[in-house]
Amino acid sequence: MRDDPGGLRRIGPFSLQRHAESLTLSIENESAFTWHMLALIAFTSLSILVLGVLSTLRAAQTGVTDHGDFFYPRKNHFGFLWLFMTVGLLVGGPLVMAKLYKAPLVFTFNGRNGTVFRNNELITRFRRIEAVRIEERKDPDDRFLYRLTLLHTDGHELLIYEVYEERLALNLANEISTFVHRPVRWQ
Repeated sequence: MRDDPGGLRRIGPFSLQRHAESLTLSIENESAFTWHMLALIAFTSLSILVLGVLSTLRAAQTGVTDHGDFFYPRKNHFGFLWLFMTVGLLVGGPLVMAKLYKAPLVFTFNGRNGTVFRNNELITRFRRIEAVRIEERKDPDDRFLYRLTLLHTDGHELLIYEVYEERLALNLANEISTFVHRPVRWQ
């Protein structure tokens, strides 16, 4: 745990800010924009370019002179596919990018109202929280994985974080449990 002069503490990847009436846990989204994603975008763009060239060649071979027939599926199916894929890329591309670079994950525990928010969306109230649970399991590589959840009185669970370090899971669980006044339960 490191303390910042501005009252912001770090617990692993989480930024923790605790005031008298609120506890805020936030983690920056680790975007999944990798070289594989870049290769997929390049392949998609190249495929659309090839469809454009094929649609132009097909239109020249069949003698399509009317602009409306260029994208008509029965006369020039490559032109139709080219139009369809271009619109798909123009609509789907920004949606994929927004998903990859989404806002950070923020859990806010409001002591005044007794509420828990996840990204400004009400999740539950303190009175419904039975315990803060740490569940120890093994991953496929036989390493221990610690899952931190809020256990509701009706059996529902709210996943906070999964981590390989026991100390990190325990520190986060202790911070949350002392704020919401519920026990930490190991399973």
